[in-house]
Amino acid sequence: MRYLRAAMLLISLPLLVQGETTSVEGVYQRVSLANVVTGFSPEKGNRKGLLQMANGHYSMMTINLDRRVLRENENLADMEVSEQIAYLQEWLDVNAHSGRFETDGDTLVWYRDISENPREVGTVSRLGYEMRDDLLVLSFTLPNGDRYDWIWRKIR
Repeated sequence: MRYLRAAMLLISLPLLVQGETTSVEGVYQRVSLANVVTGFSPEKGNRKGLLQMANGHYSMMTINLDRRVLRENENLADMEVSEQIAYLQEWLDVNAHSGRFETDGDTLVWYRDISENPREVGTVSRLGYEMRDDLLVLSFTLPNGDRYDWIWRKIR
């Protein structure tokens, strides 16, 4: 009987270990982005975002909801140049990219196939990640040494 229990444990061990792994796949909404030392966020507080990860591919976009929208009778071409520039600068405050992803231990790797910034197309981002209940916490460090936590809540 003792050998049978030991054999059952050995057979089920891979299943138990496999069941403990955490998948990052899912759909998430942006919660916050903040410097872990100062608490400062470089983004507006009302920023919205959506992150989707499935089948080895991801898509992410964040925007400010209070961007000005042209009224029905307004036309960008009819505005003064300074007004056009201000309007377009507001609309350019978008963070969006998509491509393939994989995990490597506690690192999430994004292969940017498409990006709002043409210089980022074809680049690779390595972000620390951890799941805290329904929160996906992505961590990264800027070249100046500032570390940020980017928090996303899983949509169920």
